[in-house]
Amino acid sequence: MALLPHTLSPYLTILSQTAITRLTGPAGGIIAAILVCLVVAGSLLGNSFVAGRMTVAAANKTWLPSFLSLVGRFTSKSTSTSDAPLNALLLSSILSALYILFGNFRALLTFNGLGEYSFFFLTTLGALVLRWKEPELRRPYKPWVIVPGIFVVVSGFVVVRGAIFAPVQAGILFGVWVLGVGFWFIRRRNEVSVESLSRQSQANFAL
Repeated sequence: MALLPHTLSPYLTILSQTAITRLTGPAGGIIAAILVCLVVAGSLLGNSFVAGRMTVAAANKTWLPSFLSLVGRFTSKSTSTSDAPLNALLLSSILSALYILFGNFRALLTFNGLGEYSFFFLTTLGALVLRWKEPELRRPYKPWVIVPGIFVVVSGFVVVRGAIFAPVQAGILFGVWVLGVGFWFIRRRNEVSVESLSRQSQANFAL
């Protein structure tokens, strides 16, 4: 624990030299920097659990190996009362460590930001489209349309600006999107083929 202030001191120094420091003085800048670090830590913790649940959902749809869908245990034979996706969290931790060890942290941060804000943009844009196409759809939470509208503009600007600033990461992200869309179309076509064959066999059996 004694190393923690020394480790964070460069970031605290940089963050303290901001407008908050000019408004509230050095003490206010340090307090603001500590709060920013706490927010970042909370965001990282939230992202780690979201990534785990997304992995479980993908494994339940057979997009990933089935052992990643296990919740509260590492193997199907073990018993536990936990509800944490242990295998998914372990996979996320291993991949994150490999990215950090063998890559450029700034490039990884840029790539992660582009990916996240791309999905933020698409998700919010999809919500706006649904408001127009299905206005009577039940919505437990429905903000004023100006709120998602502003977010779409801001997130779209962030993505475009990030793509201009980091074209390599943007190209990789676009390639991942293309692979994902292609994978989805292939699986969808296979599912439709299986359904049609099942219906045909049922019809033949009825005859």
